[in-house]
Amino acid sequence: MELKNTHIPHGFVIGLAMVVIGLIEYVTGMAFKSGFQYIAYIPFLAGLILNARAFAKANDGFVTFGNVFGSGFKATMIVTIVMVAWALTTLLIFPEMKTKALEMSREQMAKNPKMTDEQLDAALKITMKFWNTIVVASSILGTMFFGAIFSLIAAGTVPKKGPKPIGDVF
Repeated sequence: MELKNTHIPHGFVIGLAMVVIGLIEYVTGMAFKSGFQYIAYIPFLAGLILNARAFAKANDGFVTFGNVFGSGFKATMIVTIVMVAWALTTLLIFPEMKTKALEMSREQMAKNPKMTDEQLDAALKITMKFWNTIVVASSILGTMFFGAIFSLIAAGTVPKKGPKPIGDVF
C-alpha cells in the first residue's frame, strides 16, 4: 500500500517559519545573544508534530512509528534545503553578520585564560578563511541533527494502527 505524503508542504512552511524567526532575531539584535538562536527550533518541533498528525490522518491512522518518523525526516530534509538557501542568502545580504559573529567568538575565546593572543588570532584567522563552509555545514548538520530528534518525538505523539490490512486472505 502506498502512503499519502504530507512532508513537502509542511517542510516548506517549517523552513519559512524558521527563516522569518531568524530574520526577526537578526534585525532585533537577538541573534547574537546567548540561547536566542534556538528559538527558531520551536516551530521546527511544532511543525514536525503537525506533519506527523497530518500524515497519520491522511492515511487514516494506518501508519507505523517508522512511517511517521520517515515523513518527519523527509520534512526535515526540505527544511534543511530551505535553511541552507537562507544561510547562503545571509552571506550575501548581511556581510556584517560575519564581523559580528567573529567579534562574539573573540570575546568568548578571550574568556579562556589558557588561550594566548597568538592562539586566539590563529583560531579567528582559520574561522575567517573557512567562514562560508562553516556556515553551510553548521546549517546542514544542526538542522539534520535536531530534525532527527524532533522526528522521533513527533512520531511518538500520534496514535498508530499499524500497517493497513491488505484484505481477506481467504
